[in-house]
Amino acid sequence: MKDQIQKTLGVVLVLLLGVGGWVLYSSMQPTVSRLQDTDPLAGEALELVKKHLSRQGYTLEQELQLFVEQLKAKGVPHREEKWQVAVQKDDKYVVRKIVREKGSVEWIEREFAWRVDMNEKSIRVISLAAQQFMPFENLPPLPHQEEISFLPRKAETVGQFG
Repeated sequence: MKDQIQKTLGVVLVLLLGVGGWVLYSSMQPTVSRLQDTDPLAGEALELVKKHLSRQGYTLEQELQLFVEQLKAKGVPHREEKWQVAVQKDDKYVVRKIVREKGSVEWIEREFAWRVDMNEKSIRVISLAAQQFMPFENLPPLPHQEEISFLPRKAETVGQFG
């Protein structure tokens, strides 16, 4: 009888731990990827990013897929996450996709991220990894760009050698 109670308590304990672990795991998962199901603007922001033309003339979605296919072709172990959308404020959204690749020592995480303004229907790149795909006219200005002169300078001769 005592063994029967201990077995039952053991099974109940294992079930409780399993359910508790599942609840903890599901609560830690980002809910931003499901945002586009409940917020139509989030879904529209995601589509704006996916369909935006890249530097090479593909869509950003196609460029990311080509990047992942190149990793596969090279035999690089990698993990690709789903597209995620998060609301910021005032009809602004962040759309991102994360790709992790196995480096020589540790995993390298590349976050491809854009800020979408739904009022202006504009996309701004906000991560270094995403900059490689964006057309030059969509890139943020360089730091101190106003100090760069595009006018040719006269050559100054300081002295002659020899």
